[in-house]
Amino acid sequence: MTWVQPDEHHHWKEIQRRVVAKTPIFTLSAAKRRDGEAKEGEFVLIEAPEWVTIIPVLEKADGTRDFLMVRQFRHGSGELTVEFPAGAVDPGEDPADAAARELLEETGHRADEFVCIGSINPNPAFMTNHTHTFVALGLQGGTEQSLDLHERVEFAPVPEKEVFEKMGTGEYGNGVMLMALAYYRRWRKNLESGSPGRVL
Repeated sequence: MTWVQPDEHHHWKEIQRRVVAKTPIFTLSAAKRRDGEAKEGEFVLIEAPEWVTIIPVLEKADGTRDFLMVRQFRHGSGELTVEFPAGAVDPGEDPADAAARELLEETGHRADEFVCIGSINPNPAFMTNHTHTFVALGLQGGTEQSLDLHERVEFAPVPEKEVFEKMGTGEYGNGVMLMALAYYRRWRKNLESGSPGRVL
């Protein structure tokens, strides 16, 4: 596919950025930008930390797999959701280290290996961050959860097939989890064809 307009036609140069509001989880900013034809506009941005989503895989003796899922109340939707463990990357923290930390905090599990299978901007229209998806392999439990003050999280194994069938509906309505599952599907397909390759 060849696009008609060159890249330069679509780019906007930032002139100024100001903070509108700061919250504990993101900063709301307004960016003044100018395009190649000298047209100016102000655009709202949400500056959030990087995120990680972890897909913990439990291999079963019969050859099938479970995912270790978490269930919690989400204040944005006002509903309970079933999700993969996930969280924010601390300042200066490597995403892989954040994945290991979040898995341990939310489920009390460690993993032998974390494989990054994709990184994506959750909504490039106004968000500046990326969410990084990791597959966690070789799970080991036995440690208690270490939750934040207001976190109420339970965890349980859910059959892989059930997650594929339900993701994007009802309690499985978190869009970031749907993106993570799409990366997992591609990674699993490549793995089974003999060319796993990392999607970075």
